[in-house]
Formats: sequence, structure tokens, C-alpha cells
Amino acid sequence: MNNRNSRKFTFSPNQIAVVGVLMGLGLALSRVAIPLGTTNRLSLGFVVTAVISMLFGPWVGGFAAAGVDLLVSFIFGQQGVFFLGFTFTAFMNGLIYGFFLHRRRPNWKHLVLAVVFQTVISNIILNTLWVHILYQTPVVVLLAGRIPQNLIMAPIRFALLYFVMRNKQLLQVFDRYTAAKK
Repeated sequence: MNNRNSRKFTFSPNQIAVVGVLMGLGLALSRVAIPLGTTNRLSLGFVVTAVISMLFGPWVGGFAAAGVDLLVSFIFGQQGVFFLGFTFTAFMNGLIYGFFLHRRRPNWKHLVLAVVFQTVISNIILNTLWVHILYQTPVVVLLAGRIPQNLIMAPIRFALLYFVMRNKQLLQVFDRYTAAKK
């Protein structure tokens, strides 16, 4: 298992089991949220998306994140209407995290880039567009609330990801499944 090709996602039973367990953890963590004020909450599901993407790459991370989003919607229901755009946003989150974190030892530079791109593309652009489409709220009004919210939340997401990604046990799993340069 030393060459790069043997470390690709090959749909081996072991890899599928790890992704499945992590998706189950993502499903559970999506139900755990820390309230931050009256309108904001921090859900920890993004951490699992980042870990799957870091271990197995952007495509596996994207599809796993979309799968978790669909499972959460179907099992627990939504706070509002189901909209496939938010599932696409979850997929994009996995792609973004995988692009910046896969096949690299996680460090603060990659995490900053991943969090910045995820915040701008997914949270500010895509989710604002989906809310605008769903509720016809003017984009300027939405951005007035979403930009400050994400300026506060991005460093919190970075700190949580940095803490998790530097965990020694996770780094051992990372070394087993990734083709990162050491």
C-alpha cells in the first residue's frame, strides 16, 4: 500500500465502511447544534464532511456530504421546505474541503483556504441564492445579515477544524488512507 494508486478510493469494503461510519457520525452531529444568539447556530456536521474529504478526496467527500444532507432531510425533516439547492451546497462543501485538504498533511494554510472558499462559495453565494429563490427576499437584505454572520462563524469553523485535524489519532488514520507527501 505504498504507491499512490493503491491509496485511491477504490470502493473496497474497508473504505466503504469508514465512509459509512463517518456519514453516520455526520448524521448524528447534524442534530447537535450550539445556539449562537437568536438566529445563529453552529452545527458540527461540517467537521465530518471535512474529514471524509481530507481522507478520501473531493468527489467522495462531496457525494458523502450530499448523502448526509438527503438522509437528514428524509429522516429528520427540514425546518421549512426541502430544496435540492442546499444538497448541492453540501456537495460543494465536500468538493472544496477535498480540494484543499486531500493528499496533504493538514496545516493552518490549507484550512484557512478551505474555510474561506467554503464560506464565500457555499455560505455567502450559494445559500444566499437558494434563500432568495425560495422566499424572494432581496439579495442585498440577505447579504446584509449573512456577511457579518459568516465573518464571525468562519474563524470558529477554522478553530474547530484545526483542533480536529491536528488530532493524533485522526492523523494516524490520515496516514493510512491518504497519499499525502510526508
